[in-house]
Amino acid sequence: MDMDILPLDFIGWFYAVACAAAILGGVGILIFLENRGQLTTRYQNYSIWNDVMLMVIWAIGLGGAIGVLYRNPWGQWMLQLFCWMLIALAVTSGATRLFTLKRIAKGNLSPGDWTHSVIGVVMVVAPIVVFCLGTIVSLRTDEALAAFGIH
Repeated sequence: MDMDILPLDFIGWFYAVACAAAILGGVGILIFLENRGQLTTRYQNYSIWNDVMLMVIWAIGLGGAIGVLYRNPWGQWMLQLFCWMLIALAVTSGATRLFTLKRIAKGNLSPGDWTHSVIGVVMVVAPIVVFCLGTIVSLRTDEALAAFGIH
């Protein structure tokens, strides 16, 4: 089966922009919450380590993207690591949202509403998983390995 691969420059720039935007967005949200005096309220029921770890994961993606742009072998490895982590985060986040919905609804959710909720989660999670898997496959091709100097 012949499969088109994503160009390395596209992969590098896409993840660099997406990860930088996620980091800046996260910092912006934290600054906004702090300015409104709501940051301490947020961390009463939510650990700061969750936000710190998310920032670290996005930083790994940004670092990997920059490594891919400069064709450093560690960038190829780091971006694959980021993609695997993003897949795990997307799937577990979607599953958690559905579990929480079921628990909150306490049986008051109609089958149609439940189906719409599942479809909504799948429509968000599936493209993330497919794109990340496409990135991983593209980074493992012979052409990509040669570009990174990996034999």
